[in-house]
Amino acid sequence: MSDVASESAGLVVASYGQRGILADRNGVEHRYILKGRKLRVVCGDHVIWQSAEQSADAVVTDVRQRRNVLERPNARGKPELIAANLSQIVIVLAPLPAPDFFLADRYLCAAEILGANALINWNKSDLADSPPVELREYQGLGYTVCPTSAQSGAGIDTLEASLAEGVSMLVGQSGVGKSSLINRLVPDADVTVGELSTANREGRHTTTASLMHTLPNGGKLIDSPGVREFAPVIRDPGKIQNGFREIARLAHACRFADCQHLREPDCAVKQGIDSGKVAERRYESYKRLCNTTAALK
Repeated sequence: MSDVASESAGLVVASYGQRGILADRNGVEHRYILKGRKLRVVCGDHVIWQSAEQSADAVVTDVRQRRNVLERPNARGKPELIAANLSQIVIVLAPLPAPDFFLADRYLCAAEILGANALINWNKSDLADSPPVELREYQGLGYTVCPTSAQSGAGIDTLEASLAEGVSMLVGQSGVGKSSLINRLVPDADVTVGELSTANREGRHTTTASLMHTLPNGGKLIDSPGVREFAPVIRDPGKIQNGFREIARLAHACRFADCQHLREPDCAVKQGIDSGKVAERRYESYKRLCNTTAALK
């Protein structure tokens, strides 16, 4: 006779390797293990799990279809899952260190392809007399720019309000203040990380764990301390144009339906550069991303 209870649905709120924590339909949290080495789950996954009478752990048996997944290249250059079912990607930039706008464009492209909202957070805004022209370019494309200072607390209420719905994730280059923002938004974040490290019975420090925090306003925020700075994987070069709003708007006017906007004649996108509808820097980002993605295939 089986000692396994009936299957239930759950949401993964913390993940580290083969173990993690899931929340059941009532919000009660359970430590879990995965059934089989081939199964992979990440924070944000909706899963099917069972409880076993002879174990305190839940057993995750399957992952429900994902709305989207955010990936990064691992040490071997292969795609590695970071988070699933994201509603919003928050790209954190700051005056110091100098903003990497090419990386920001890559995140924006990934968000568009994933069908997630993209928000640009200009942190440490008190260190700059005026925002850089690139931020005005982003606003001109329809992206929201939210200035904050994690140190003084300026703008944190506005940022928190923008995280009130769905599941968001902070990303960006090292040193822009993501940890400080997390601590402002989730005052007990460090305590939660410590508890997760203790819950990991394999005894490793959980620096690469992903955790989902519930904010006071009900929004969800995924924090992956060990992978906050990474270049997202974009698998299909053909979709990159859909990740650049200004390019996608002009692409239908190209001479060729399969125009890649690189060397083809009568390209409306290249004409858009001459007319000012496409910023040269953004087009350079597009070309770099096309070349990088093509090299990965």
